[in-house]
Amino acid sequence: MLQVYIILSYILINTFQINLCSASLLLVDRKNPCRAYGNASVYDITNLVKEWPITLQGPGFSAGEYNYWWSCAGKTQYCEDIDTAVCQQRIDGSPVRFNAGNVSPQLWFGLFNGAAFQTNLTWDIMYPNLQSDPKLIDGTGIRVTVVHFIVDPNIEKPLFTMNGENKYTEYSITVRGKCIGQPAVNQTTFVQGYCDPQTGQVVPAHQ
Repeated sequence: MLQVYIILSYILINTFQINLCSASLLLVDRKNPCRAYGNASVYDITNLVKEWPITLQGPGFSAGEYNYWWSCAGKTQYCEDIDTAVCQQRIDGSPVRFNAGNVSPQLWFGLFNGAAFQTNLTWDIMYPNLQSDPKLIDGTGIRVTVVHFIVDPNIEKPLFTMNGENKYTEYSITVRGKCIGQPAVNQTTFVQGYCDPQTGQVVPAHQ
């Protein structure tokens, strides 16, 4: 029995280490908040939609349906703060809108090395709120939205899913598609860049 526990512990520890090391912090472009870099690779979601923000609908944690407006560069047009990446409002209730994540403190997590040659690539963007004064607990500064990207060769156009709200102030969006701004290589010229969602073509990283 002791040997079984040791083996199970070994498997769990290794699984945890693999998951922990499967993503690195990417470097967000200082001029374009919709772009981030790894080692000789670029992730770019500037053209993920024809026009930002995109409107998504999904459930809240307890009840009710909400609108979520997401814009990778901010300026959602619905929340006053231009640094808002995700703005939330209940559809059938209060007209109050909440900042569900800011652009400026965003963190990108993805494969840092060799991403352009990876199949079934995934990466994440985390949009936390700018922290508010803890002496004035008013419901602000406590929200965070995570956008999970999955490269799926079976989905022609980017597919957006608002997964909803978890623990009242944590929100989740999933983006799937064969061309969603992931690092890619032009198979003719072998130039590395990213897959432009609007054209389906590989755009050179420094264009």
